[in-house]
Amino acid sequence: MRKKSHANANAKSNKTTSRYRKRFGQVFLRDSLVVEQIMMCAQIAPGETVLEIGPGRGAMTGALAERATTLYALEIEQPFVEALQQRFANRPHVHLIQADARRYDYDQLPPPLVVVANLPYSTATHILRHLLTYRQRLSRLIVMVQKEVAERFAAATGSKSYSGLSVFFQYHAAIERCFDVPPQAFSPNPAVASTVLHIAPYANPAWPSADEHFLFQLVKCAFAHRRKTLRKNLLAVAQWQLSEADLAAIWTELSFVSTLRPQELSPAQFVALAAAIQPLLPPRSLVERRQI
Repeated sequence: MRKKSHANANAKSNKTTSRYRKRFGQVFLRDSLVVEQIMMCAQIAPGETVLEIGPGRGAMTGALAERATTLYALEIEQPFVEALQQRFANRPHVHLIQADARRYDYDQLPPPLVVVANLPYSTATHILRHLLTYRQRLSRLIVMVQKEVAERFAAATGSKSYSGLSVFFQYHAAIERCFDVPPQAFSPNPAVASTVLHIAPYANPAWPSADEHFLFQLVKCAFAHRRKTLRKNLLAVAQWQLSEADLAAIWTELSFVSTLRPQELSPAQFVALAAAIQPLLPPRSLVERRQI
C-alpha cells in the first residue's frame, strides 16, 4: 500500500509540473552543445557571481557551477529545487532559492550579478522587465527567449518588429543577438525557435528621462494603433487634453513630419517627445496618467 501511495504522490507531482510547463511555456534545454555556446557568450570570469533563473532540470547549472565563484539558482517549482539541492549538496558555493522570478527582490543578492537563463516563453518579458528595475545590480544578462520576442527586443527603428517593447528594452540596455536555437534542442520540442541574447544594462541611460514612468506610458499610448499617425494616437488620450495646436508646435520644435508613425521614432526621440508633452498636461492628469 505504501508503494501505491508513493506512486500516486509522484503522479500528482508530475501533473503539477506539467500544468506549470503548459501555463508558462517552459521547455527544458537538453543539447549540451547549446549549453557550451551559452557559456561562451556569458564569458564568466573568476570571481564573478552568477544568477541562473529557472534552472529546471539543471542542464546549465552544472556548467555554471564549474565557472562561477558563487552561483544562485532561482527556481519556482519545489520538486526541481529539491532535486538540485541533492545534486549540488557537496558544492557549498551553489545556492538554491525557491521563488518566483517575476516578483523576487533581487536586492537580496550581492552585486554585480551575471544573469544566465532559459526563460519560459510566456513569462520572459515580465521577468526581464522586473530584472531591469534592478539594473544597477546587474553586470549583464545572457538569456534565451522565443526568437520572435528577441527580434522585438533588438528591432531597429522603423522595422516591422519595432514596438513599445523595443523602446523599453533599448532605453535600458544594449542588446545583442548571440545565436538562434532550434526546437530540437529542447524537451518537449516547442513549435518555435529560440534566440540567446546578450543584454548589457546601462548604468545610466544614453538618453535619460526625467520621468521614466510617464515616458513609457507615452510609448504605450503611441503604439496603441500602429497604423495610425503618432499625432492621432496621442490626441486620442482623453485625459491628456492635447490639442492639434499643441502637437503642431511640438512637431515643429522636434522637426517631426506630420505623417510620423510611432515605429519611426527612436528611443531618444521618444524621450524628447515626453519632455515636450509633459509640461502641457493638466495638473489632474499628472495623477491620473499613472493609471493608464
